[in-house]
Amino acid sequence: MGVFMLIVVLVSILLYYFWKKNRWGFGKKYVLRQEARRLLNMDHAEADETIDRLMKSLRERHPNRSEEWYMEKLIYDLERDR
Repeated sequence: MGVFMLIVVLVSILLYYFWKKNRWGFGKKYVLRQEARRLLNMDHAEADETIDRLMKSLRERHPNRSEEWYMEKLIYDLERDR
């Protein structure tokens, strides 16, 4: 009985964590995109267009990388160029 309750509690905690993460949009991709927008210092729509353009350029220069890698590289480049 005790092991069953422990499993139920752990599953509940995991479900709550993933529900909260997805509901509020605080995944790593979301956080990285917000940081890129902040560094660009533009309005939301213009920053998104610029991010998409820069991401496309990075994908062409560095193929077969993860989306997180591209966003981290974009942020690194923006911080370096400041």
